[in-house]
Amino acid sequence: MHDELPRRVSARAGFEWVTGAFRLFFKNPLVLAVAAGISMGALLILQFIPVVGPGLSEILTPLIVAGFMRAFRTIDEGDDPELPQLLAGFRENALPLAIVGSIYLAILIAILFLMKQLGVDYEALLNNLQHRARPEDIAAQFEGKLPLLLLASALVIPAIAATWYAPALILFGNAQPLQAMGLSLKACLRNWAALLINGFGMIPVLLLALIPLFGMMIVIPVMLGTAYLGYQAMFASKN
Repeated sequence: MHDELPRRVSARAGFEWVTGAFRLFFKNPLVLAVAAGISMGALLILQFIPVVGPGLSEILTPLIVAGFMRAFRTIDEGDDPELPQLLAGFRENALPLAIVGSIYLAILIAILFLMKQLGVDYEALLNNLQHRARPEDIAAQFEGKLPLLLLASALVIPAIAATWYAPALILFGNAQPLQAMGLSLKACLRNWAALLINGFGMIPVLLLALIPLFGMMIVIPVMLGTAYLGYQAMFASKN
């Protein structure tokens, strides 16, 4: 890859990725929405597998994301994607993509372990949420622990940044897992303003998630579409 990559983009590009992602989505909404529904269903089923299920879903997520990247590239080139293309991550570079997911999972486990040692019990919180505990009971669990929650966020955000563009870098650029994660993190740091604007632009989109069943089938493709367009702006060849 060229030494100047990732490119620096303007802050307003972050909002343009949101509008551009909608344009990509509405060029073939059926395939993308169905793919999102199948992906959500598969990851949800994995959650019910004892012990290994939740971790396996994290490992496989980059492979699923890579499939969406392939579909967006097809749409971007003026063609119609087909559902089998959404399996691109399982057919191409599956091992490097799974390694990215494994590294991300290891980071999450390390953060959760650290937080538990410091007195934050996420398992108890999830148990309360599942049993619809009173809001005041949930709030009491985290009384005086705001600094620890901020620390957890500060640790998780770089991990997310390191994986945000990694699937596209592996799929389109044949980058190795650590190289892809390093470049992804560098891109996010170099273009933090664009990503911040992108995040604000996604807030109205996330409201669509409130629509029962179908909302997330729009939100997920649009969100991943912004990642694809960000990759194109920062890494793709201009030729």
